Amino acid sequence: MQTGKRVTFFCVGRSVQFRLDGGRNIANPNNFVYYGVKPGTGAAADWPACTPNPSNSNPAAPNYATYVYTPTRADVGLVTVSELATADNTILPPRGATYYIRTYQVFDNVAPTFTVAPCPSNNALVTITDIIYNSYTIQAGTGAVQTIAPGQSKVNTITLNGATSVTVRGFYNAPNTCESLPSTQAIAPLAAPQTPLLTSFTLQAPLPSGAATLIVGQLPTGYTYTLQRTDASAPGGYTPVANVPAGSPPITLATVVANSGYRLLRTDPCNSLPDVSEQLYPLSLSGNSTQNRNQLLFNDGGAPGTTYTVTRDDIPFTAFTVIPGGLEDATGTCKTSYRYRVTATYPRGGKSVSNEITILTQSNLPPPQPKLLASFNLRNVVELTPLLATNSLPSGSTLYYRKASGGSAPAPFATTTTLRPARDSTALAELRAASPCYSLSQADVCGNNSPESASTCPALLSAGPADADGSTATLTWTAFTGPDPSQPASYVLQRLNPDNSVLPGSVTVSGGSYTDLVPPTNRQVLRYRLQIGGAGLPAGTFSYSNIATVTRQLFLTIPTAFTPNGDGLNDVLEVKGKYLDNYTFVVVDRNGQEVFRGAKRADVWDGTIRGHAPVPGAYVWRFSQYNEDGTPFTATGAVTILK
Repeated sequence: MQTGKRVTFFCVGRSVQFRLDGGRNIANPNNFVYYGVKPGTGAAADWPACTPNPSNSNPAAPNYATYVYTPTRADVGLVTVSELATADNTILPPRGATYYIRTYQVFDNVAPTFTVAPCPSNNALVTITDIIYNSYTIQAGTGAVQTIAPGQSKVNTITLNGATSVTVRGFYNAPNTCESLPSTQAIAPLAAPQTPLLTSFTLQAPLPSGAATLIVGQLPTGYTYTLQRTDASAPGGYTPVANVPAGSPPITLATVVANSGYRLLRTDPCNSLPDVSEQLYPLSLSGNSTQNRNQLLFNDGGAPGTTYTVTRDDIPFTAFTVIPGGLEDATGTCKTSYRYRVTATYPRGGKSVSNEITILTQSNLPPPQPKLLASFNLRNVVELTPLLATNSLPSGSTLYYRKASGGSAPAPFATTTTLRPARDSTALAELRAASPCYSLSQADVCGNNSPESASTCPALLSAGPADADGSTATLTWTAFTGPDPSQPASYVLQRLNPDNSVLPGSVTVSGGSYTDLVPPTNRQVLRYRLQIGGAGLPAGTFSYSNIATVTRQLFLTIPTAFTPNGDGLNDVLEVKGKYLDNYTFVVVDRNGQEVFRGAKRADVWDGTIRGHAPVPGAYVWRFSQYNEDGTPFTATGAVTILK
């Protein structure tokens, strides 16, 4: 109707005008020619007896010429158009009526349906999902129109060039046929592509029955992710395992194929920039134990550069060695269960985590031979300290001590289950009378017994004055025997304060005796101890002898007379001597009345009595002090005041 041309097809929504044609001569066609349209083909309109439709609005009824017909979507398909020419303006009964019919096809013009998926390469994949039209055009924004001819795939890639929408139109093959309404869709923003991450692959149980948990990441929306595994028989060497949604939580894989690599494939709708994660292999762990060695066995097919870490009882464990087919832990304790898990870290950071296994350590090997340190503490008590190769006593182990005194056969002495030192409370005099030696053995929880340690004997130190007034001291000692009797011992003689702190001037000594010619002059009691190294003791570890003492006699000098006359000679009475400290010195007259008291050497008596001038005559003094060893010392005498 809009073109003024004859049409052979109808289009939904496009009006068509019916009018007389073909050279026929009808005087008044508007009164004697009628038109009608009915669905179907080949039959003249069977109009009921009625007058023509005055409004020309019912296609199925007789309509006066000229008639305009507008197809609707309900008319899509074949329709028959009837033209009735009558001799008068009544249609029933017809008199000299003539029917003409023609069949037309009504085409739909519905907007095409399609999907549009953006791709990371400035393209989009357009998929036409209806089957109405013979050909289509695709246009990105205001860009060039791309024609999808009949027979071509309805899936097409289009270049966007910054466009934010896509428009699709449909066309029929017949000439002058209507086209579709345009269909336009906005293009959703697409996140930048990221290499997918297969962060970890953790087995829950050993293969072949173990399921696995996979941690994935970097899966933005707009892409397709597929979990694959290696398969030599599959195209490209990989077979799909599962589709993984964008932003996926951890994946549980019920069935795991041993010795197969797993990876995550990322594709986009245009398949323009595919990418894959690092390939991880399941690490199935098994183990056994023999001779206190726990072996962790696995074959994960890891890539070169893979490193392995181990946890034992959930704590990082590094004391393992690499063996063919796995790792070995040689630090276990017999009859002790340990839980192990191995993690393989791949070059790109992915981790394959094994299933957890528990191994009961088993062995018939004896524990290593222990060593023993015998030493005196500051209370002159022998302490026996075990020196074990691992510096720890495995759970369930027992230590057995033996003692030999004065060359007698060793006898059981003590049994402990800890590394705390054992003590020998025997009095020092008895130890000097029969020098002791000690040995040690260890039994593990499996009942395996170690060889007995070498016998170790602490040094016993004795000290005495070398002269009458104790200005020098003589020291002797028994030889120290250490954990390794074949190695020499070294001796250092230490001088001690009363609190047992070490005084400066320690002396290296040898043999079995030493004379101290320069002992401290300000100490009444000389205190000595030997510090002993070597003889198989670890570096920085020492044995000590008992503490030996020499008590020197307190020396007191008090004059028998003095002359407090102010001439500068013998004007005061003062106390003199050696090792005097915190004493009490009292002078009394003939009536027993105290006239002077002093407690230190600076306290001197000038003979005055309660502020009065000295009175010549005889007086009695008393002196008392505790020796440095705690014993009391007293002395008395007389002094005379002379004019």
